[in-house]
Amino acid sequence: MPRPLRLAHEYSFFLHDECVRILCDYESAKAHVVTITFKNEDETALFNASDSANGPIAAMRAAGYEAEARRVIINQITMAMVSDCLHHIHEALRCLEKRKIVVAANLLRKPLTDNLLYLSWMLGDEDGFYEAFSTNSPNALTSKRLKERRAQILGDALTRTRVASVIDSVFIDETLFDRKNPYGLQLLFQHAVHLITVDRIELRTSPENFNFIFANLENDDNYHAVYGALPHILLYLSHVVMGLFERMHPPEGGSMLAFEARSILGYLLLEEGDKAATVLSILGKLPPIACDHCGQPLRITRHNAARMILSESVRCTKCRMVQPFPLSWMFDSDFIQATE
Repeated sequence: MPRPLRLAHEYSFFLHDECVRILCDYESAKAHVVTITFKNEDETALFNASDSANGPIAAMRAAGYEAEARRVIINQITMAMVSDCLHHIHEALRCLEKRKIVVAANLLRKPLTDNLLYLSWMLGDEDGFYEAFSTNSPNALTSKRLKERRAQILGDALTRTRVASVIDSVFIDETLFDRKNPYGLQLLFQHAVHLITVDRIELRTSPENFNFIFANLENDDNYHAVYGALPHILLYLSHVVMGLFERMHPPEGGSMLAFEARSILGYLLLEEGDKAATVLSILGKLPPIACDHCGQPLRITRHNAARMILSESVRCTKCRMVQPFPLSWMFDSDFIQATE
């Protein structure tokens, strides 16, 4: 991993891990499970008979519980699709640590260009997604059918997240799908998947070559391309995931506030310059804490800011001891407003 990109990598893993955390929490609490209390024994018997013949979704609809059936479908899709998405991203990040960038690009292509689009559609226009899924699947769900609506899907979803003022849906769209974008990921995705590409001039394989077969994988250019885009995309993805889970069942308020602040502060810290300075200024407003080992007041350096945000730890600048720092416990609504 190129040293200048380590913070971007750790930030990307932080976003992944936070999504895994809430997914596991919801699975453990069975927050995705929909419970129905039937009105009488006749209704129960009708449901059981229909369930045996046609399955639970059809049985719920037959018993007049269409809204509950819809919630079951949306919840099940959300849980399964988020899990699938995170498995791919985890393996991709591990491959990037091992210089397996072609394998990583293959692994990132599906979650970032397929899963993310459907998750965004569910968050931004659940009615439209459910209608397409329940009445015209799979034809209405193909990437070809969604191509013309992609920008609207991403834009609608972004407005329902807490990072609409931080990132831009046009950037997300162009980074993931625009073949002509020199800073996007589409060229990398296509060349990682296909040995030969000829249909699009911007993706064309060079003469007497195969895509990536003879590439010098020690070259850092592709790493800079990946990490110039990936933190932005994963910030958006993580907040789409959080939005879908909030709709399923409201999470504990403090936990969501902490994630919101940590994810945004980490993103701004990556931007360096004035934005990174703003992060240091914001963290400097936290109550002062002394080192448990030597008593030295803990300084908010850029390195310590990254530690505090991503791992809730801090390193003393005097004795170099690393110790826990309960950053999430210090957030409230006033502090969140200071980050915006």
